[in-house]
Amino acid sequence: MAEMNRTLARLAWRVHKLVWYASGGRLGRRVRGMPVLELVTVGRRSGEERQILITYVEDEAGPVVIGTNAGKDRDPAWVHNLRAEPRARARWDGRWRDVTAVELQGDERTRAWERAVSINDDYADYADGLSREIPVIRLEPR
Repeated sequence: MAEMNRTLARLAWRVHKLVWYASGGRLGRRVRGMPVLELVTVGRRSGEERQILITYVEDEAGPVVIGTNAGKDRDPAWVHNLRAEPRARARWDGRWRDVTAVELQGDERTRAWERAVSINDDYADYADGLSREIPVIRLEPR
């Protein structure tokens, strides 16, 4: 059942991605009640730009993204990319911004994680049974 849910989620994100790019980011700004941003990182191995769409939690210091990797027991590639090169670009609310990724730790991470779970309990479902701590990263505008 969990694998079927992941497959459906991946399919939904592919459709969402098509709508987002076809509209220049004007459509598809929310998924399951959460805002969406486009994140452009530099591939840690390739050095090439990598783009993803991801939901985020609003925070006054910058959007907070959660590295669930759909419940897989490894961090997503974009997290590794940001760890290698924290400077990135992101588009939310229709505007591009240069950002610096800050991986949250301790109480700050706990507060952001709890806020994310209160908005979308899928995060808690993804965390169940993982041997890794899910990364919580704030994208601070530069």
